[in-house]
Amino acid sequence: MARPTLPGPRRLRRPWAGLVVAVAVAGCGGHARMVPKTGRAIGQVELVDARSVDRGDVLGGLGLIYARDQGQPFGRFLVAQDERRIASYYVRRGFFAASVTSTVTTTATRADVTFTVVEGARARLVRVDVVGLPPDARVSAAALRAQVPLADGAPFDYTAYDEATPRLPEVLRAAGYARAKVDGVVLADRARAEAVIRLTVTLGPLAHFGQVELRDVPAGLEEAVAARVEFAPGEPYRPAALETTRTALYGLGRFALVRVEPDRDEDDVVDVTITVAEAPRHDLRLGGGVGLNPLALELRGLAQYGVAAWPWPLTTTRLELRPALVIHRDDRTRSPRVDAVATLDRLDLIRPRYSGAIEGGFSYLEVEAYASYGPRARLSVRSPSYADVVQASVGWQLGLTAYTNLAAVLDDALIARLGLDGVDRIGAFDQSVVVDLRDDRLAPRRGAYLEVRAEEGTVAAGGALTYLRLIPDLRGYVSLGSVTAAARVRAGVLTGDGPVTRRFFGGGANGYRGLPERQLAPFAGVGSAQVPYGGTGLLEVSGELRFPLPRLPYDLAGVAFLDGGDVPDDWAAIALDHLHWAAGLGLRLPTLIGAVRLDVAYRLTRTGAGEPRPGERWTFHLSVGEAF
Repeated sequence: MARPTLPGPRRLRRPWAGLVVAVAVAGCGGHARMVPKTGRAIGQVELVDARSVDRGDVLGGLGLIYARDQGQPFGRFLVAQDERRIASYYVRRGFFAASVTSTVTTTATRADVTFTVVEGARARLVRVDVVGLPPDARVSAAALRAQVPLADGAPFDYTAYDEATPRLPEVLRAAGYARAKVDGVVLADRARAEAVIRLTVTLGPLAHFGQVELRDVPAGLEEAVAARVEFAPGEPYRPAALETTRTALYGLGRFALVRVEPDRDEDDVVDVTITVAEAPRHDLRLGGGVGLNPLALELRGLAQYGVAAWPWPLTTTRLELRPALVIHRDDRTRSPRVDAVATLDRLDLIRPRYSGAIEGGFSYLEVEAYASYGPRARLSVRSPSYADVVQASVGWQLGLTAYTNLAAVLDDALIARLGLDGVDRIGAFDQSVVVDLRDDRLAPRRGAYLEVRAEEGTVAAGGALTYLRLIPDLRGYVSLGSVTAAARVRAGVLTGDGPVTRRFFGGGANGYRGLPERQLAPFAGVGSAQVPYGGTGLLEVSGELRFPLPRLPYDLAGVAFLDGGDVPDDWAAIALDHLHWAAGLGLRLPTLIGAVRLDVAYRLTRTGAGEPRPGERWTFHLSVGEAF
């Protein structure tokens, strides 16, 4: 049975790294004074005079501890092995002169072991020597030295050195030296408690890309694959180009496996072989979700079927059904929602990496003031993601929307003003631009995000209504150690003859958390009979502090937030000194699909008569994913 060992000086097993560790120390072993008895249990295992290391870390890696936990009897060899383990542990942390002795105390039934350590002085790094690097090299000695995260004069640590060694040849290869090697050695002076790192560089010639061979590419995808190769024969060799090519090919969504393999047999030519394995063409997804707030429980479902390379090699056909049921908690009434859509996606439309889609669908949506239903169609073109940061899209949409189940509190004048007494023919052009500078899209800790969406209803698009809908959304994230500060500003403006389905609503888990979803809006009726119908102006501001909760299980995290916002009947009515404000706390449980979160908010302002949900102060939200 394999026994655990403490980390010790080890020889690197990566042949491409070519780095060897040598330590000029000897005599680290001690002498164990033991009585050779068998059948005894392993008793206490003590570590004495270990002042500079974590005693628990050392003891946790000993073979004696492991054998005792497994119910194995005491053995002389275990003590000798653990002496070497402890000495190795110290050497790796720069205690080159450390020595270990052991004492075994036995009874008829057990053996207690005490290890005594003489640590000696911890070695300090004197310098890092870089030899063999020509003066005209594209990489300086200082650049290589910077990869070793140990300052001259700092305590020496093999772990930091080992972590740096794989990066050294990669720095040279990134500069075009495809066959560069770095041989590293640590010269340890036990008597002086000093260490010198010597890096010997073998550059090799500057390389360029040679021939590119594509293997196992499905018929019809040859041009799409070739367009995503980020290098050409004759260009200077760049390892980053291999990785971006691999990423771009996976981005096609057609391959289960992508291999981009350079061949470095020639001195200055790097041929590349790209091999792909096609993913299954048919994809069926079923899922669901739950949303909960003080007013309603929402049950959501998802059924999606897609088939790739049909009806043409560069297209994917998808059928999607999203049913939902909202159960109102006050009177147990149910509001169904259904969205069904068929989409034909096309790769490399117009030019490589641009994609297009044709979409047709039907929806039925029942909300507080009305139910809307009708068919729609949309054409769109999406740009590639430039530098994995910027992406844009444009589209044209046309649809018919009819209304039914009008709320009793809506009077005739309001029904006419909202356009609920007829059928809307909505034709519009839409555009969006996204600039994403976040370090992570599910749980960002630093960076920024900007999204701007615009929609222009016009006769030229086939519609009967003329309007403009504009929504900018700006977010920022700053890492403060283990705490993340996040902020968001989102606005919306609707001008002209905007249909009622384009009006704005605030509130909910992803907006102003002081009210349930859609409750921050102009409303008809009073008291418990309030029915929101949406506004033409929107402003939401949010700030969060996200922090870990180390004393709680399951990696739970906490959030403190402050939300403000308003949704009036007219954008001009928004006043920064008269916003709705709410503060609260939340919990986050990380999962593979994002954080499951519970937020509890307390309304600070605008809770009196004439406001949404008057007199109600507390609100909670259960959802998935960060608020922004």
